[in-house]
Amino acid sequence: MPYDHSSRILVTAGSTVVPIDKVRVIDNIFRGRTGEAIAAYAAAYGNSVTLLSSARAREFTGAADLPNVTRRSFRTFDDLAALMEREVCVGGYDAIIHSAAVSDYVVAGVLVPGLGGLQRLALSGSAAAKISSSHDKLYLELKAAPKLVDKVRKEWGFTGMLVKFKLQVDMPDEELLEIARKSREASDADFIVANCLEWSREYAYIVGGDGEPSKVSREELPAALLRRIA
Repeated sequence: MPYDHSSRILVTAGSTVVPIDKVRVIDNIFRGRTGEAIAAYAAAYGNSVTLLSSARAREFTGAADLPNVTRRSFRTFDDLAALMEREVCVGGYDAIIHSAAVSDYVVAGVLVPGLGGLQRLALSGSAAAKISSSHDKLYLELKAAPKLVDKVRKEWGFTGMLVKFKLQVDMPDEELLEIARKSREASDADFIVANCLEWSREYAYIVGGDGEPSKVSREELPAALLRRIA
């Protein structure tokens, strides 16, 4: 049985980029296929869906042509953070499915070798438009980005159903599931979808508050997830 047809659902999909200067960014490999599929499935059964999606995720969309999908685009971490805060605080959603691949780090500084050690380049103003390619070496200083999913309840006051996603690399299933259980609790999410990069296109685990994992195929994931949050 799909999620109740009168529900309002917020889905995030795609990936954020972290600017280094006006023309260079740090990116990741994810494109938003899963979030797009979940949004399309929920909308096809009559739910009202707001889809926050990176521009590249549109290449794979199945949701764009459905009349009950409202799409809003983001590019950077800051873009998505602002969109999520606005939507969560005023959107009146019944469920949030946060599948976007959000950057774990943001650029805190760009440094170059100089006569006394590393020299910090300006990251604001005209000097940051494009870092000169004349430098033999550049060093990026990164700092941990805030976890947007952790803000959903603690800062933005959301009380509906919350689904978090967790991906790891080259890890046994039991270790992945233990990390996923702790991650779900840390964000006070109702469910977490966990997988590893090596087999993420084949299947995933859905873990709820009881800690018991349910293994579903990639194709079954949207329907299986919407059934659970119903």
